[in-house]
Amino acid sequence: MTRTLALDLFREMVSRPPEQVDLASAALLIVLDEYPALNVSDYLERIDALAERTSAHLHFDAQERPMEAIESINHELFVIERFRGNQEDYYDPRNSFLNEVLDRKTGIPITLSVLYMEVARRIGLKLEGVGMPGHFIVKCQRNDVAIFVDPFGQGEILLEEGCQRKLTHLHGKDFKFNRSCLDAVNNHQILTRMLHNLKAIYWNRQNYTKSLGVIEKLLLINPTSAELRDRGLAHYQLDHFSSAIKDWSRYLELRPGAPDAAEVSKNVKLAAQACAFRN
Repeated sequence: MTRTLALDLFREMVSRPPEQVDLASAALLIVLDEYPALNVSDYLERIDALAERTSAHLHFDAQERPMEAIESINHELFVIERFRGNQEDYYDPRNSFLNEVLDRKTGIPITLSVLYMEVARRIGLKLEGVGMPGHFIVKCQRNDVAIFVDPFGQGEILLEEGCQRKLTHLHGKDFKFNRSCLDAVNNHQILTRMLHNLKAIYWNRQNYTKSLGVIEKLLLINPTSAELRDRGLAHYQLDHFSSAIKDWSRYLELRPGAPDAAEVSKNVKLAAQACAFRN
């Protein structure tokens, strides 16, 4: 699949309202820059098969008996299939690609959560993503009771107090817990967080070509975001000076009072000088 077609398919997907976005399909479209020959349908069928094997053990409505449904998903994913969190090489970019998670059976919290949610959806159980600070889990809301599941932790089942302890362990005893940490996030927000994780990995490796591909997808979800500034910087690092000027100028137009406006204005002048020197 060509890069242009892959980007067009992603654009069409994220142009839908969040509740109409097919999360698994969108997550697989993200990886096409890295794996242009990937057959998305094959991987969707593999998720279907996981759900079918999970559903084979259920003789009830999953939404009516969510705890038993969760236990069945946990058994299939973490006992039978042996999916696990990749704690040994957390920042391997493959952990952010859903196809690699399915192939290698390891990933980071958000990709394992996407897989978990998609299996659950296929068996009739509605789960929501929860973007806690520094950790991603899923939530099952039934009436006034919320049950949380940590797919990175082998499907550990948590209540609010357990989530609070997990965050304190992650961030230290001074972490100020707020119940908003457990708010559900929509599919656009999940994809944005997945892309931000991938962007951070590439950016830290100074791989600006791959960073640029990720930023372009982020801008399809939120076209007025500060990602314009970073796309400008990626262009500048790749000597695409005219594109850098265009992005930075648009950023300043949208956010004239931004704290970094003076620095970005200076960068525009540097890029203009570089263009003039080249000509």
